[in-house]
Amino acid sequence: MKKILSLLVAALLMGSLNAHAQLGDLLSSISKVVYAYTGNTEAVDLPGTWTYQGPALALGSDSALANVTGAALGATAENKVAGYLEKFGLKAGAVQFTFNEDLTFTCTVRGVPLAGTWRTLDDGKGVQLQFGRTLRYLSMTGALNKTLSGCEMLFDGSKFLAFAKNVMSVIGKTGDTAAAISGLADSYDKMKIGFKLSK
Repeated sequence: MKKILSLLVAALLMGSLNAHAQLGDLLSSISKVVYAYTGNTEAVDLPGTWTYQGPALALGSDSALANVTGAALGATAENKVAGYLEKFGLKAGAVQFTFNEDLTFTCTVRGVPLAGTWRTLDDGKGVQLQFGRTLRYLSMTGALNKTLSGCEMLFDGSKFLAFAKNVMSVIGKTGDTAAAISGLADSYDKMKIGFKLSK
């Protein structure tokens, strides 16, 4: 009888270990999905010159689940936002950020430089951009995510739209701006919008 009980206990333990291993595999898979969509948790080394590759989007939440859900909307939503932004010149390669070690930066949009100061928050997982008088001292605070190809800066949709609107007035492209901003605001007011950047 003791031998049978020992075998049963051993079998239960093996089953428990197997279930634990399967749970570990599942959590590892989920972690890989979250990593693929939100980037890893390493801080971004911001100083240097970064080039805009396209818009970055996430739901209006900092949770990994919300970002994964937002990423599932992914390509279609990003393509639509890219279409709006391209109407007034914010397209891949047309925007560059140069972040200096002295915490100043220059954002160049279609050849027009816009200066400001920057700082990272939350051990490099957040960023604050403070533009100068040209953009009416616009301040933008958002998430800074490291990605496989560079980084993403994600801001509250209203702040990003204020940035786009002010930039377009500075570079003298206001014709389609109101309609494009309105289209973005109507469709993406609950999302975070920002920049995909690469060095």
